[in-house]
Amino acid sequence: MRKVLVVFTVIQLALVVLQFYLATYGAFETPEPADPESAAIGWHVLNGFMVIPAVSLVTTILAAVARAPGKLIGLCAAPIVLVAIQMFVLFPLAELAGATMEKTTPASLYVLGFHAIVGVLLLGAAISAVRGAQAHARSGAGHQATETV
Repeated sequence: MRKVLVVFTVIQLALVVLQFYLATYGAFETPEPADPESAAIGWHVLNGFMVIPAVSLVTTILAAVARAPGKLIGLCAAPIVLVAIQMFVLFPLAELAGATMEKTTPASLYVLGFHAIVGVLLLGAAISAVRGAQAHARSGAGHQATETV
């Protein structure tokens, strides 16, 4: 189970790295499409609001089943929390500061700048989860080897 956890933390990390790629891919799309639904940034939104939280939930459950330490379980769950912060704190605050799909204000840009900072925190959590899962798997391998001797 510990090896499966390592695989899922690596998948989670790959999805976070993909998220950065998709953000840049969508940001440089020109000309900007009139329909946000067909925009390249839509893949960024889909991955960030649906795929990353779903994989994070599965990874968190696997961490609990693999009897990982609480800190590692928390790191596996961190992407869900950070996406929730994006959805329920940052974007509503940006709207309150005047951001719409058509325009932004200086105040809303200050708020939206934290979107990237939360993304960096997400990347850090994903990297730490991979390292923690690898250490947890190694500690289990040594424990199993001692039991069989």
